[in-house]
Amino acid sequence: MTDDNQFARMLLLAVDAWRYGTRDDRQQHDLQRALAEALREAATRSGLDPARWRRQEAGDGLFAVVTDEGAEPKVIGPFIRELDEWLGRHNHDLRPRARLRLRVAVHHGVTLSAALGFAGDAPVHVCRLRDARAVREALEVFPEVNLVLAVSEPIFEGSVRRRHTSLAAKDFTRVEVGDPAKQFFATTWVYVPGVASERVGACLGTLAVSLRFAGAAAPAPGFFEQVLRPSFEAVGVAAPDSEEPTFCVPAELAGTALTGRWIEEVRTAVTTHFPLARMAVGIALAADPAAARAEAAELAGAEPAARLLTATGRGRLVIIVSERVHDVVVARGGRLVFPESYRRPEGETGCWIRVPGHSVPPEAGPAPDSPPAGAEIPAAGQSFSATTHGDRSPILGQSTFTAPVILGDVNRYGGPR
Repeated sequence: MTDDNQFARMLLLAVDAWRYGTRDDRQQHDLQRALAEALREAATRSGLDPARWRRQEAGDGLFAVVTDEGAEPKVIGPFIRELDEWLGRHNHDLRPRARLRLRVAVHHGVTLSAALGFAGDAPVHVCRLRDARAVREALEVFPEVNLVLAVSEPIFEGSVRRRHTSLAAKDFTRVEVGDPAKQFFATTWVYVPGVASERVGACLGTLAVSLRFAGAAAPAPGFFEQVLRPSFEAVGVAAPDSEEPTFCVPAELAGTALTGRWIEEVRTAVTTHFPLARMAVGIALAADPAAARAEAAELAGAEPAARLLTATGRGRLVIIVSERVHDVVVARGGRLVFPESYRRPEGETGCWIRVPGHSVPPEAGPAPDSPPAGAEIPAAGQSFSATTHGDRSPILGQSTFTAPVILGDVNRYGGPR
């Protein structure tokens, strides 16, 4: 009988074998034997005692509570290296599809013994890291490697970054993972033996942004210096070197910071310096940087964004993110992210839309007064001439006036204009 009051904060290890389900019965039998030997040999050679581990095994992997004293530095270093070397020797003469390749995750937290194994958020967390899409993709993107390691944020910040492990912080790549269906969102740090962290970052989680301006093919003069550069500096990273409207986001900028603080910084700067501008911001996430840029550009130019630009009025932004950005970044929330303000456009799949300043995106309608295509958008403090229309202005009838640009913003929470 289990002790329901048993409490312990333990080091947790989760392992899973690559493409186990595609193998026949005999191949699965041989793989299980090889996996057991690999873990036993790697643990013993790194100074651990696997006989003391408390295990919950599955055919293609295992979950283990590592009970060795001082185990964390041994696991995140010697154990991973020994395991990688053992797999290299084992796989040397095997056909690619027959190789034993592993996803490994490490976390620590409260773990309770239970009737069917273990209970607690920590065991669930480490298994979700192991099974995360980005960790699975790493084995596909880098077919030459034998394993991928994912460590939780507490492990990375408390042990790796503070140099308690022989694997260095520079060897890891920050990756945001999530599964909205299971209400799971986390940051993990991924290590791929033999692959530079810069290459891992470029292949597993490149965020890209594309800007599309209503009535203009390119940003107005001064847009980069007055909007983009200071918005990136405000969130603590350098702006992209290029002034192209489609670009990859610096790897050190977290997705929640991009969809939260950065968007608000851009909105403030646009309102201040280009108050008549209407702009769509497409955000995509893909393994290949070129694919991420292409998807971001497609989102920014998509029909749902174009329709909303006509409905939001001057000085407005429309944020349109890919399904993956929504699932991995937006749905987890964060400072100024406002996941509840995103909606999937009617009749559309693969994207979500938000209009900053609105609790939900407004209904698309007829275009408000706006400068003609190609017209120069005045900056703040300049004067401009416009013809008013009785149905859209307090001034009745058709008249022409000249007035300075007055900055302002109105938050509209779903009500009439």
